[in-house]
Amino acid sequence: MTPLLALLLVACASGPSPAPDAAPGRTPVRVALNWVPEPEFGGFYEALLSGAYAARGLDVTLLPGGPGAPTLELLESGKAEVALTAADDLLVKRARGVRAIGVFPSFQDSPTGLMAHASSGITRFEDIAARPAPRVALEIGAPFASFLWARFGWEGKVAQVPTSGGIGAFLADPAAIQQAYITAEPCVARSRGVETTFLPAAAAGWNPYAALAAVPDPPPPWADAFVAATLDGWRAYLRSPDRANAEIARLNPDLPAGVMGCVTEAQRPYVLGKDGLGALAPARMAEIGAALQAQGLLPAGTDAAAAIVPRAGVQP
Repeated sequence: MTPLLALLLVACASGPSPAPDAAPGRTPVRVALNWVPEPEFGGFYEALLSGAYAARGLDVTLLPGGPGAPTLELLESGKAEVALTAADDLLVKRARGVRAIGVFPSFQDSPTGLMAHASSGITRFEDIAARPAPRVALEIGAPFASFLWARFGWEGKVAQVPTSGGIGAFLADPAAIQQAYITAEPCVARSRGVETTFLPAAAAGWNPYAALAAVPDPPPPWADAFVAATLDGWRAYLRSPDRANAEIARLNPDLPAGVMGCVTEAQRPYVLGKDGLGALAPARMAEIGAALQAQGLLPAGTDAAAAIVPRAGVQP
């Protein structure tokens, strides 16, 4: 857990706190990121650096997160005005009473998946159960894990082991398979001289929007301005990521320059998807909701489409 995340968790327990003073005439907006500064938030940093938020009357502060960052809880408790989350988490938390609605997804396709050594010969999810005593390191009990075991009939055939969050064990074992994000582990492994095969969750039929910006439900008056500025930020970042990446590198010196470039290129198709930048489709949310209901993680009859403000995608 990062020191900042620990402070945020303490803040959550102590009750609502006021937003910091904004620049004169601007609305203060704190954005709770669900991970440390990385290129997956490139559009938000670019919108901040370019003045896109300020030009729309917003004084935006980006709050870094970490493992298990309670972004929706921060939103609900008044510690943030925007929470970055995933569509499945948003639906589950809304069913528990969190009043939040998705307004802008950074990732059209989920960046999560499974990572195997390229030398293993694994190229599909279906190949995993055929391996000798297969084991997958991942977040046990998470919706993605439950979905995979049900979808491919892995119960009793593929063992689940908890992930450490790092790739040390993976690098040491050519037979290892672990949960990964296209924005992280495959690029880090490559920087260590290990080539991998990434199996995207979408290829298995699991595809929640990711880095989904959620605001209070109903959306506050500044929400449209925030979305427009964030869209501008992502379009600018996709054209030229250097300025935002330099700031991300300053904030996260543990991220090597070579990994930064790898992640920036690897995530691009996931950001755009087939519907374009920023698209939010009710039909997609209905599919995600149906998958969660099938796992017993969402009450039957939940209107999943009500969890977003629909919008068409654009090209960068």
